[in-house]
Amino acid sequence: MKFYRSIKFKALAGTLLLAAILCAIFIRIIPDYSTSRGFVIVSLSDYDKYKQGYCLKENRILPKEELYKRVAGAYLDYDVKLYWMIDNYRLKTFGSLWSSKYEVAYYELENINLSNCFDVLEKYYQEGKTTEEILMKELKAKKTDPKKYLKINLKDTSVGFDRPIVMVNGDDKEVTGTLFLDKFAIFNGNYMQFNHSEYLCDTRERGNFIIVKKYYKERKNAVVGIGKGFKFDNCGNINYPLEEYYLGGRDIERR
Repeated sequence: MKFYRSIKFKALAGTLLLAAILCAIFIRIIPDYSTSRGFVIVSLSDYDKYKQGYCLKENRILPKEELYKRVAGAYLDYDVKLYWMIDNYRLKTFGSLWSSKYEVAYYELENINLSNCFDVLEKYYQEGKTTEEILMKELKAKKTDPKKYLKINLKDTSVGFDRPIVMVNGDDKEVTGTLFLDKFAIFNGNYMQFNHSEYLCDTRERGNFIIVKKYYKERKNAVVGIGKGFKFDNCGNINYPLEEYYLGGRDIERR
């Protein structure tokens, strides 16, 4: 009896070993960040196509501008979703005083452009206006889809906007904003690295804007670090750790 069991065990082990060898020869794993696992199993021929740059779902290699716009758009979608989740958590957990007075979203502004944005903001802050007054009254912030204003620079492989875009946040007492300009991220291979934004709040002073302008000029010349940032696949899906950021960020501003 033991002899037959031993034969059956060896036969099963041999079958499993053969299957493992065949899998190693004929199938591969590639990134697919549209799935919860972050990868898919493909044939060897599809693996070779992916290595050439193909988006397998569309059976084509996306032009760099289209690919980068998809990646940047996915980042923007995830980022605002993160702050929606955090704002909703704080509203339910701590009450309305802890949630944003305005809808957490991207807004476009009037009477301001990339050339004069820091001078305009500095002027209003120096007049004693709050961030809420500046964004909502003076600059007439209006909810928008930021992806329609994305601009790709293929020379330095960067992405930004053709106008100032602000994500409004804060709580019931103070409105804050994150200002995105013309080079908020840089690409290198299959990585997108965040490069620059400015945080707007009611404590802005003239000296701060001198530093802000200098830092902005430095970031205009920035290059991406190898292997740093958010990884993306050939179809433009991004590896954004939404749940990790949500759990790590929802309680940190409790006062």
